Amino acid sequence: MANPNEQLAAWQKAALESTLAFAQTSIAGAEQLLKLNLDAARNALEQAGKNTRELLSITDPQEMVELRSKIAQTNMQQTASYAQSIYEIVSQTQALLAKLGEEQHTRLNQQAAAGAEQFTKGAPGAEVASAAVKSTLAATNAMMDNVNRATKQFADLSEASIKAATAGIFKSGKK
Repeated sequence: MANPNEQLAAWQKAALESTLAFAQTSIAGAEQLLKLNLDAARNALEQAGKNTRELLSITDPQEMVELRSKIAQTNMQQTASYAQSIYEIVSQTQALLAKLGEEQHTRLNQQAAAGAEQFTKGAPGAEVASAAVKSTLAATNAMMDNVNRATKQFADLSEASIKAATAGIFKSGKK
């Protein structure tokens, strides 16, 4: 049987590594969002200046109406593109975090199963305790599988909706 202190140290090390991986993934996603927002702000400022100069140079009311329509279409397309970019960053980050969570869950299950077998070896009623732990682990795994499937279905549905909405905006802007 392994030394409990060594086992505890190994669990703490694994927990620290998992925590650091989650934090690094979250920070990388936040950096991407920050860069996207700064780029969007810079582009919006440049576009606003360009639009204002064009509006100030117009003398014909019909040109004004056409330019306003063009500006509105451009803004809708830029907004759709921005929303798509945000969705992609959030989806990628969520997928990485989900993968890390699944890996952590698998590792904990393996350690719990191994620990339960070691703990119950040779003890009176060990078979019952071992069966109870295994049953609990099986139920937890089934629940996690269901949650993961539901999350994937939701992500797929969200992605399809975002793509359809973006495509609709781009089509209406081209007309």
